[in-house]
Amino acid sequence: MVRLHAPEREHVDLILASVTGDAAGREADPPDLIRRSWARCLNSHQLDPARPGRPVVLTQTELGGFREPMEEFIGIATAELRRLYAQVAGSDYVVMLTDANGIAVDYLGHASFEQELKQAGLYLGSIWSEAQEGTNGVGTCIATREPLTVHRQEHFRTRHTSLTCTVAPIFDPSGQMLGVLDVSNMTAPADRRSQMLALELVKRSARLMEDGYFLARSRRHWVVGLSAGRELADLVIDGLLAVDGGGTILGANQTALRAGLTGDAGPLLGRSLYELFGITMEALIGRQRTGIPQPLRCLATGATWYATLRPPTGRLLRGGTERTRQQAAASSLPGAVSGPLDLGRLAGNDPAMAGNVQRIRRVLDKGIGIMILGETGTGKEAVARAIHQASARAARPFVGINCAAIPESLIESELFGYVEGAFTGARRGGVRGKVQLADGGTLFLDEIGDMPLGAQTRLLRVLAEREILPLGHDRPIAVDLSVICATHQDLERLVADGRFREDLYYRLNGLSLTLPPLRERSDKADLIRGVAAPARIDPPALSALLACRWPGNIRQLQTVMRVATALSEGGVIRLEDLPAEVTRPPAAPTPPDPLPSGEAGILLSVLRRHQWCVTRAADELHISRSTLHRKINRYGLVSPARLEG
Repeated sequence: MVRLHAPEREHVDLILASVTGDAAGREADPPDLIRRSWARCLNSHQLDPARPGRPVVLTQTELGGFREPMEEFIGIATAELRRLYAQVAGSDYVVMLTDANGIAVDYLGHASFEQELKQAGLYLGSIWSEAQEGTNGVGTCIATREPLTVHRQEHFRTRHTSLTCTVAPIFDPSGQMLGVLDVSNMTAPADRRSQMLALELVKRSARLMEDGYFLARSRRHWVVGLSAGRELADLVIDGLLAVDGGGTILGANQTALRAGLTGDAGPLLGRSLYELFGITMEALIGRQRTGIPQPLRCLATGATWYATLRPPTGRLLRGGTERTRQQAAASSLPGAVSGPLDLGRLAGNDPAMAGNVQRIRRVLDKGIGIMILGETGTGKEAVARAIHQASARAARPFVGINCAAIPESLIESELFGYVEGAFTGARRGGVRGKVQLADGGTLFLDEIGDMPLGAQTRLLRVLAEREILPLGHDRPIAVDLSVICATHQDLERLVADGRFREDLYYRLNGLSLTLPPLRERSDKADLIRGVAAPARIDPPALSALLACRWPGNIRQLQTVMRVATALSEGGVIRLEDLPAEVTRPPAAPTPPDPLPSGEAGILLSVLRRHQWCVTRAADELHISRSTLHRKINRYGLVSPARLEG
């Protein structure tokens, strides 16, 4: 049992008394926000305020998986992060930028105090979620979504009671939390009022970062700037709306979301400017030519806003229908815009993808495993991220692992971690595995068909018992996970061949989604134009792009269009700008071998039509998968993939 000194004992007693209601009226009684956080730490997170040990700091390798999705935002936020640090560094503050999981992805602090800062957890890669460290600025901000200060004894853990942390949340254009901006100090004055200026500085910087990211993410859309006053409307923009050419609102910053523009009529996103202000997009574009901010009366509140208008990157467009459709299609591509993919935009204009999204929504947050199937390059990881962002776990980690990219000898340590001394060469202090890093969030297992059988057995146990046993550890650790897996392989065939555990297959395959290849998408022309935007494609080049078979799917399309855009002149992609893989005529397909007669011929024809997907073939034949497997073995039918292997 940990022996507590008097100040630590008093702190623990205050927390317990405040949560149970016995501290009412005390001078040291904390604000309600802090008391509610303390209650969560005790009751939901089951933390001990006197728990010893330093905050966890991720290694550079571990941090990379969390930092990579935020690279565009970090690039935009860096200048403001440095400006804020210049304002507070003289008072010994540290500035941290975290993701929505509470992991510090950027950091500025005094080099002379680096060791002390790292020990305090005020360092790059530190984890400040409330479930990990109790009440603290970052973690409690993520829980409340509000700017706040957690000052000294308001921290839950006794080892943090010398810190003061002042934070503000940062949101993306869809209203999802993107991260937290934090300024912290290890030697702040006892008076909580000393942090009032720090709070205003952090709120201002967070808003500037948020609006900068909004404008970058909305570069392909019209942006309506809303100001509350006429005099400074050209300089001081309060609300920001991203709209398409038809006036539909696709995104908004926090000021606009909280301005009550819809009254009590529900969410802002998805509504039109006409519903809000009684003005069409075409009319607003026409008025904007005067160069004077236009007064718009909000129909729900009667308030007057003064609007300015920024066109999409590229040429000014009057008509919105065709352009809007292309932009919507482009936004459904993995990598078309940085940051989390919105599930609502995932389908584009393709019926198969629309059906996938509808099925996802029905099983979301119901504890059902999801398996994503599709050819290489169809965007399986992007879909997995969209599912995570649409779920109740969006504020928790999304951890992806490519099972095909890790050597078989390392996959267990990567997934489950290890303790110090578990094997020769083990890192000092051990390593937390990807499964533990995903605790509370989503674990994405890409190319699950390439996972070795031994690791499959360990994974099955994790899914069944919801706990892991790191290498060299003597006690299991509980984990709470949502698992999404993906593969381009026929897992049923691997099960039949004994290369994939059948029990694991049925544990993972609650809902199976098949992503259509690019060549089969009905909105292929819109996708191609959307990826090329703002450049245009002349008709001969578009014909060649439509005729291409796209074996690398969307990933190949993005690479081709980046090169073509760089080579193009005058903002127009022509046939000569396209690579030979697109412009050369497709090779004549090799005719399949003649079909055998009788039942074997029928089975082979159906299997070829469904590209040897046993599930779809069995559905068409109205027989079970096991019956179809028996018939395949009886007639000695072999898929092309097995012949190549």
